[in-house]
Formats: sequence, C-alpha cells, structure tokens
Amino acid sequence: MNFPIRATQRALGLLILFITSSQSYANPHPAYLTNDYCNSVVEQFIDSGMRSLDKYINEHFNLEYTGGIRNTIRFLEQRLEWLTECNDYLMDTSKTHVFHNQEDTQNIFTAINALARELQHVRSGVEYRDDAGNNNPAPFIKRRYRDLAQLLDRHHTRMLMQRQFQ
Repeated sequence: MNFPIRATQRALGLLILFITSSQSYANPHPAYLTNDYCNSVVEQFIDSGMRSLDKYINEHFNLEYTGGIRNTIRFLEQRLEWLTECNDYLMDTSKTHVFHNQEDTQNIFTAINALARELQHVRSGVEYRDDAGNNNPAPFIKRRYRDLAQLLDRHHTRMLMQRQFQ
C-alpha cells in the first residue's frame, strides 16, 4: 500500500518540478516593457528620430566631423537595440511585431544596420570616389537613409490607414 502512494507523490513532485523549471526557461522581459512603451519607441523613432536623422544626413553630414558620424552610428545602434527588445517582447506576449509584420520588421532592421554600417565605413576611412575622383560618400549615405525612410514611410502610412478605418 505504501508503494502506490510514494509513486504518486514522486510523480506529483516531478510534475511540479517540471512546471516550475519550464517557467524559468521563459524569456524574461524587463518590467518597463509594455505594448504602450513599445508603441512609443516606434512612434518616436518614426517621428522625431527620423526628422533628426534627416536633418543630419541632408544638412549637416560632413567628413571632417567624425564625432557627428560616431553619434549618428550610436543613435542608430541604440534605436535598433530598443526596437529589437520591443519586438522580442511583442513576439513573446502578443505574437506581433514592432512594425506591420515580420518581413517589414526585418527589412527595417536591415536598413538601420545598413545605414549604420555605411556610416562606420566612412568613419573608418573608406573612400567613396565620385566621377571626378573626389572622396564623396554623401550619395551612398543618402541612398541608405532614403531606403530606411521609404520603409518607415510605408509602415507609417499603413498604420494611419488602419487607424482611419477602426
């Protein structure tokens, strides 16, 4: 009679151990991550972040001032980190993405990385020769920025249309 009770107790103990240990493998997220927070990160990047980036790329980009290039790289890397953290949170909690879908999110992340990488090349001294033989990376940087801006503009337009029809 003692044997079935012990086996049942062991099975119950193992089940409890399994349940508690499987929860410890769940992806922990910081307490500040919420849907509203992630939406605000995306909106800030699309709105003021892109305006600031546009102004730098189109008006203030200068090879002589590598500090501005370094700061822009850091800005992009930081925003990518925040957006990735939010994307991971949204995937774990609501099976959604920070941008419209997985493809759009990955394309935007790739465009942010491409712009940061291009800026890093400029900062490290890679030369971009134009037709006249001058080092002129501005067209390459502007093209990377334009690619990112177009992707974000499509996302923003899609979001505005969804709000309009709700």
